[in-house]
Amino acid sequence: MYVRRPSASGFYPMSGPELRRAINAAATSKFGPGFPLTPVKGKDEIKILGFVVPHAGYSYSGPIAAHAYAELSSQGAPDSVIIMGPNHMGYPGTYIMKEGKWETPFGIIDVDAALSNSIIDRMSTPVDTNPLAQDGEHSIEVQIPFLQSVLGDKFKLVPISMGTYTPQVVKELGEAIAGSVKMSGKDVILFATTDFTHYGLNYGYTPVGLNAKTAKKWVYEVDNKLIELIVSMKADELLETVASNGYTMCGSGPVAALLIALRRLGVKEGRLLKYATSYDIAGGEEKVDAMVGYAAIDFPKS
Repeated sequence: MYVRRPSASGFYPMSGPELRRAINAAATSKFGPGFPLTPVKGKDEIKILGFVVPHAGYSYSGPIAAHAYAELSSQGAPDSVIIMGPNHMGYPGTYIMKEGKWETPFGIIDVDAALSNSIIDRMSTPVDTNPLAQDGEHSIEVQIPFLQSVLGDKFKLVPISMGTYTPQVVKELGEAIAGSVKMSGKDVILFATTDFTHYGLNYGYTPVGLNAKTAKKWVYEVDNKLIELIVSMKADELLETVASNGYTMCGSGPVAALLIALRRLGVKEGRLLKYATSYDIAGGEEKVDAMVGYAAIDFPKS
């Protein structure tokens, strides 16, 4: 049976004790929720069905992501978690891990094969199930230790990695997820992971120049516009806005699929929990080499 091993070295520590300290540092930092993450308490009611989280290195986006996981810890434990993330490795299609296990320094999580295969069966667009399609990709991997900190090892996982995609594929995936969740009879929570604007010389993207103050103001304006579309659950408009403006949000497809699925599951709106940029968190020079926006958003039951 395939076991997906840790491969995102540099994004988070590869030893259990160091990883736990890194998560605690993120959660208790001034940009985090301000308190350590705690495990969920049994099978209490699930009040939040979905989350958007960032996926940079823990020292950058970890404090923002921790806001979402703190909300997750305040409710009951799900049976399974579906995570959609962008593929940064150049892979062109949609990959769904149909079976196997996912290993982190905290231990091993089983893939929910029944739920994964149900989603695959509902897709008319071909889906790749070759594990090499997401080999080395970090966007989903960096979420799993956070999930284990809150949920332990009692949940199952459905990882979905998206490379290039059309709006039709995004719609089909969102509808397939919603249909499969409804039919499963399980408590399932959905995640989509994205970073927002990638700005600076390192990304070859400097539409308002290199002055940090000017760039930060512009990044805030663009990201707030995108966040407003997300909390309003406007999936089609989100995809169109990112594409037509050439914005550098890397996970618009996974987020749009999340919104489509959640709307089918009865959710009406989201809530912004926290937003900041890497420049806010780590500082930087007056001349911008790299600045990335991060947001944590949740979607309560209506």
